[in-house]
Amino acid sequence: MNRLLTLPLLTGLIGIGSPFVAPAVEAPSELQEMLRGIDGMRRLPVQGMQMVRTGERVLFVSANGRYVFTGPAWDLWHGAALDSLDTAGRLADRIDLQRLRLDPKALGAFQLGKGEEEVVIFVDPRCPHCRDLMSRLPALAERYRFLLVPLPVLGPDSEDAVARLGCLATSDAAAARDALLNDKADELPAPTPGCGQAPAQRALVTAQLLGITGVPYLIAPDGRLRQGVPEDLEDWLEGTP
Repeated sequence: MNRLLTLPLLTGLIGIGSPFVAPAVEAPSELQEMLRGIDGMRRLPVQGMQMVRTGERVLFVSANGRYVFTGPAWDLWHGAALDSLDTAGRLADRIDLQRLRLDPKALGAFQLGKGEEEVVIFVDPRCPHCRDLMSRLPALAERYRFLLVPLPVLGPDSEDAVARLGCLATSDAAAARDALLNDKADELPAPTPGCGQAPAQRALVTAQLLGITGVPYLIAPDGRLRQGVPEDLEDWLEGTP
């Protein structure tokens, strides 16, 4: 690699892209050596950061190519050091709800099924893909315990539907769950001011922390994450390739 490194060159190598053309900058000799021969890259589940392996070293590069961090780095959600791309990849696609002390029921989750294995699913009542997914759940309810977290991400109508579900759930959780499953949230009574809104607010904050940008969003019993409806839900839940 040349002694002069440009931001476009570096960002091109890490596959992120740069919105501007930067002048050439002289990299320190130690960094030049580190960046000589990039062997692999991994986008981390955090905005603006890429993990790069070069030789025996692991570096962390900002999205615009301006900052390079040489580590060490830790994934505190898993309590593990990010010492390899394999480790980063394995941990990035999983979450340990127990370690994070995250209780889906505090987010307004509705339970379907009584199986031993727990599956958390973030859904929007107005989302057709979510309804398609929820229609598949009863067939697996003997094996799995599904916790459906209403998440209003599709605008005011979704916010209204989630508020109606949350308000009804304070007095009749089973009826609210059935309304969600059967696409009847719009038919529920309008909520009184503030009724059932706290769980929805916690769900929104949690979704932001987890990086959820779309629904449905699934967390498998072993912590694997997925946005979107699996082609074969049962195989995905079992971890079948």
